[in-house]
Amino acid sequence: MGRQVEVVSVDVSREMEISVEYPEASEEDVGLAEELNTMPETAARLRRIAEIVGSHRATLIFTNTRDEAELLGGHRLSRVLGENAVGVYHGSLDREEREGLEEGLRSGRVRAVVTTSSLELGIDIGHVDAVIQYSSPRQVTKLIQRVGRSGHRLGRRAVGYVIARDTDDYLESLVIARKALNNELEGGEVEYHEKALDVLHHQIAGMVIEAKIEGRALTINDILNTVRRAHPYRELTPEELMEVLRFMESNRLIRINEDGTITPRRGLHRYYFENISMIPDQKHYRARDMVTNKAIGELDEEFVETTEPGTQIILAGRPWRIVGIDHEKGGEVVLEPLNQILNAVPTWIGEEIPVPTEVAQEVCRLREELIKAAANGADPTTALSNYPTREVPPNPLIEELRQQAGTGVTEFTNAVIIEWRGRDAVIHACLGTKGNQALALYLARYIGQRYRVAVTYVTDPYRVLITTPISIPPPQAITEALGQSPDYVDEELRDAIRNTRLYRYRFIHVARRFGVLPRESVDVNIDRLAAALRDTVVDREVIREVLTEKINPTPLKQLISKVREGCVSVRVIKAEQYTLTAQHIINQASKYDTAIQGIPTTTILQLLKKRIEEREVTLLCLNCGWHTTTKVKYIPEQVKCPRCGMRQIAVLKYGEDPRRTYEIARKARRNQRLTKEEQEKWQELTQTALAVLQYGKKAITALAAHGVGPTTAIRKILPKAKTEQELYQQILEAERQYQRTKPFWNE
Repeated sequence: MGRQVEVVSVDVSREMEISVEYPEASEEDVGLAEELNTMPETAARLRRIAEIVGSHRATLIFTNTRDEAELLGGHRLSRVLGENAVGVYHGSLDREEREGLEEGLRSGRVRAVVTTSSLELGIDIGHVDAVIQYSSPRQVTKLIQRVGRSGHRLGRRAVGYVIARDTDDYLESLVIARKALNNELEGGEVEYHEKALDVLHHQIAGMVIEAKIEGRALTINDILNTVRRAHPYRELTPEELMEVLRFMESNRLIRINEDGTITPRRGLHRYYFENISMIPDQKHYRARDMVTNKAIGELDEEFVETTEPGTQIILAGRPWRIVGIDHEKGGEVVLEPLNQILNAVPTWIGEEIPVPTEVAQEVCRLREELIKAAANGADPTTALSNYPTREVPPNPLIEELRQQAGTGVTEFTNAVIIEWRGRDAVIHACLGTKGNQALALYLARYIGQRYRVAVTYVTDPYRVLITTPISIPPPQAITEALGQSPDYVDEELRDAIRNTRLYRYRFIHVARRFGVLPRESVDVNIDRLAAALRDTVVDREVIREVLTEKINPTPLKQLISKVREGCVSVRVIKAEQYTLTAQHIINQASKYDTAIQGIPTTTILQLLKKRIEEREVTLLCLNCGWHTTTKVKYIPEQVKCPRCGMRQIAVLKYGEDPRRTYEIARKARRNQRLTKEEQEKWQELTQTALAVLQYGKKAITALAAHGVGPTTAIRKILPKAKTEQELYQQILEAERQYQRTKPFWNE
């Protein structure tokens, strides 16, 4: 601030060629779809990608998420192009595997690499002459950066293809590609943290320590003048600074003297050096398949802390359901494979790239123009003449436009149209990803407060789906909500954020940066602490972070102002069936190619059987003390002691010493006095021996499962297991129950 600055811009833009394509299914694709166990539309996209790869020496294929990369590269393209011709590259892979893939691309052995943002930057991977973006890149800068990886030599031209997956994807990709070719980059929607109070808090601590070391006085005005020189704090007010200083003083970090000087207190040095980094210690949870007991990937802490058991996800290209979350021992999420097609993919995957408001608004204007052309019988190709596509409008788009023209849902820029069906409503609003998140959160709170109902919602950049357990009158509820003042909306949004799991997760990290919570894990009631710090700098910083990174209230408040001024109308249409444009949000999971066949139940049980049969168990004869450790698969159907011939065979826990355990059995058989722990162990031994006596190897199989003790085996599993399949079905259900209830057990 206050310094002379001169901006020098050097135009070194490269020649760039971008084409947006929407492959349509042919008869050839039907056969390919059957072979790949997917939909013909997906097969058409794979066929087109294979054609592009075949016409270039080396191709990078970008996706927006790691799971999508795994699914596309590891499970689909490898079967079309050949297993060794395509590889998958992302940050979760081992270093050796990534380096091997880079070398394969340089040498020409690998023709294509499916990747995420990992290869956006300047890694030397040899000559790439084409880039494919699979589905919309969602931002102009993303598309330019990715396409720019091709022809990365002086004088070379960058060549990029965008393969769209539905009409929303197609129109969005057209708009982004046009902006990219015209160098219209994102402006005001770049994530920018202004006046971060936790960073300010830490910087003040450093300034106070430095002044003390140098033996000079540090005043409040000195701090304000210094801090305001940094661009993010150029508009910091004296009141905001004093609020942070008072908070530091209340936590005994500094002393504010009567003459306006600041001096350190005893705990300031420790706070400062323990919080050198403002980056939170992001924990990663291992994801484990409960059936095979194998690790299948990692999940970020933010996702784990903001979700709950029962959530369905895709990981490693397959659908799963979260069964249990273990926060101890490094953190683990237990998953069970789903045996049906997944109908919904949570938004956690890959932290989906947000679509800016300006892109969403142009997409809506283009859609309006195309619908108008369809209504007048005009050629829609004319409306697309300014956009980079080599093909006539795809048939699915033309059909959607024709059908949409016959409905009342044809305006998207100067009207908010609500398609209502009683307990759910689709609200057409072109506010972009973060803007519609703000709209949905605000409406959910407004409706929930007035009708005392739990409101759920789903958003995309162009619409919001609101669902309630009872029918609500949207003309009264939603129209009233959109007629409130921007200040009211702002306050309601803040209260709504405080009630989210995301707020709770972010609160933990912000409280650590302020020194309220220690860096290491500690047993604290977070909800109670958050309530105690309501309306403090900690609370306001959490909300500021969420509003900066996840939710943008500005487009929502602009919309509300236009509604109040009469520039934008609000119309409600009672619908028996949603229009095709509204169907996009109903079927948004189709963007993830959800023709992923889940694992059949029989396969799940086979995997469970294989895992249990490979597990080692220790058998102990309670009569003579004979013992052996062997795998379950080697145990005969009827079990008896090879030494004494008796059938009193107990099953020990993993790691138990059979000799010491047998001593307990001997004491019990001689009626000697047992300690409480020995009595409990003897009861357990007799229970397992009784189960083996009655059910033979079936009992040992059940007891070898995770979390299955003799009580569960005898009461819930073995009596219901007439066949082997029924045995493993009951074991699977018992393991599920154990994983759900594990956090409540006293280890």
